[in-house]
Amino acid sequence: MKLFIVLFVKFIKFSCVGSSCKDCTLTVKGKEMKLSRILLSAVAVATVAACGNLSKVTEAGTPEYKEVDGQQVPQLVWPKIDKAGFNHDGSQFGSWPNWDNVRMIERGMNKDQLYNLIGRPHFSEGLYGVEEWDYVFNYRENGVHKICQYKVLFDKNHNAQSFFWYPNGCNGNSAFTLSGDFLFDFDKDTLTPRGKEVVDNVAAQLKETGAKEVKVAGYTDRLGSDAYNLDLSQRRANRVKARLIQDGVTSEITAVGYGKVPQVKACNGYKHASKAEKDCLRPNRRVEITASGSVLKLQEGGQVNGGTQGPAPLYQK
Repeated sequence: MKLFIVLFVKFIKFSCVGSSCKDCTLTVKGKEMKLSRILLSAVAVATVAACGNLSKVTEAGTPEYKEVDGQQVPQLVWPKIDKAGFNHDGSQFGSWPNWDNVRMIERGMNKDQLYNLIGRPHFSEGLYGVEEWDYVFNYRENGVHKICQYKVLFDKNHNAQSFFWYPNGCNGNSAFTLSGDFLFDFDKDTLTPRGKEVVDNVAAQLKETGAKEVKVAGYTDRLGSDAYNLDLSQRRANRVKARLIQDGVTSEITAVGYGKVPQVKACNGYKHASKAEKDCLRPNRRVEITASGSVLKLQEGGQVNGGTQGPAPLYQK
């Protein structure tokens, strides 16, 4: 098997423009062929198996988002639990994780570090260009056996960047990505009437799932100075925190403004500060609310656990 792989790499070049196998090109001895036009020979079968991503993953390690009623919903594909390779005679799928290890996970970790914390992924993820790992975690809540899924997305350097839970609120972990343009008027930090409704809805879900610690993180787009964006993002995070408290969320709440870092969508090729560029950058103007089902020590600039709207980013630096 090792010899086959060496020969495969020597004579064949495999490249993908997009994130699915249909966008891939196979170059054999200098001649390019679209995978969709190649008969599934032994080599082609191996190549198709190499495409391991279910969801569309960007080079930055983020999914595509769709805005729905003020929330940015990640467009993710979740594997069927009964397809998990981590099982015992098909009677129980997934693992019973050490939740302390799960809570140690943070953005920037590499695959070896994740493997040491939570083990190998539970599904067949392919051999090449894999930027998505999926897990099935078992736990008990008030004596009832429950299952949730966990997804990690990696950037082009194979470092973990995005984390998701399904369903949202699984074992007390939840997260919500809210559109800053929906919550606030342009360049303002006062919640709009519709923005208040969105935050009120999140507050109700946090109370229902028993969140014990909540983090509100504010972000801006890349336009403007670093100092100004940090200040605006902090003021917006504080405003959302105040609304959650007003709505009766009794969890410990931390609000942190991060300014323009990180950007979830890169918009290149636009005229600076043009309307087209501002519209493109909209997903970066956001407020992320993440919650943990257990109390954690949180330092300024640290991260808290979560997932998103059915599901969403789990940790933020």
